[in-house]
Order: sequence, then structure tokens, then C-alpha cells
Amino acid sequence: MSAQLNSYLIFKIGEENFGINVSKVMGIREYTPPKTIPHTYNYVVGITEYQEEIIPLIDTGLKFGMAPVKITTTTCIVVLELFDETYSKNYKLGISIDSVSDVLEIDEAKMKNVTVEDYKPQYINSFYMYGDRMIYVLDADVIFNKKEVVALNAMSDSEPDVKKEKKHKKSSGM
Repeated sequence: MSAQLNSYLIFKIGEENFGINVSKVMGIREYTPPKTIPHTYNYVVGITEYQEEIIPLIDTGLKFGMAPVKITTTTCIVVLELFDETYSKNYKLGISIDSVSDVLEIDEAKMKNVTVEDYKPQYINSFYMYGDRMIYVLDADVIFNKKEVVALNAMSDSEPDVKKEKKHKKSSGM
């Protein structure tokens, strides 16, 4: 029986290393300040544009109960496309991270699962040792709960005022 290898994007938040399957990664881009939006989760730092689409931007440090991502020259935005089974819908979002470190082919047989659910968030699939670094392997589709997905989908589906204004002018003959 052959081991299954998968590619993972490895990134840092503070001193911790995280991995996410590259099949979920749509792109990596230089950090640009997002447009703020009021009355949202504390870790949703705003919205940003990605390929003419407005997507929420998540501070992964805050989302994971850590210090906020410190904006430096190595800070990136990783754009993810996730799937919500409850709503059978794909959605995109950006996550701010401190830096990208590697893309690794990981033998899934060498990942260490934590079987006691009380000791890990549901979005941590397993752990992987790479040299002396421990990598938290994330289940990207589980990072947000049902309520959060509904709120994030609503943000992603909304159009910026400029686009709404242009559509209104076209339809009213202006």
C-alpha cells in the first residue's frame, strides 16, 4: 500500500507554523490594507478585492486566539476557496498571515492525529513534524462555523456601493 502525499502551503502566525492543503489556495498576494466594515466579528478586519470580487479578510492570529498578525514586509494575504457542506456552496476569503515559509509534500501516514477533541479546535486536522518544527495541519473547510459562514457569505455576496451606483444609473437611464 503506497502512502498518500499531499502538497501543503506552510505559513507562520507569530512563532507557530500552520499548513493548509494547496488545493484550497487560490492565490498569495502582498498585504494591502482592507476596507473596514462595521459590526462584524473581531477577527474580520475588513474586505478586500480579489479578481474583481469582494471577499472578507480574516486576521488569522485573532481567529486562532493568538496575537493579531503584525503587518510587516513579509505579511501576505492568502486567498482560499472553501466549501460549506451545510449550504453546499463554495466561498472565498482572504487570511492575513505573518509569512509563507514552504510548500511541502507531506506523507499523510506521518501526520499525527489528536484523538481527544477537547484538546484541539475542530479545524486542526493533525500535526506534522518537519525537522524541529511542529506544523498544525488545518482543515480549511472547518475553520468557520455555520453562523460565521452565513455572515461571511453575506459579505462576499454584497456589492460595493460604487458597483451598485453604476447598475442603478444604467437601469434608470442616467
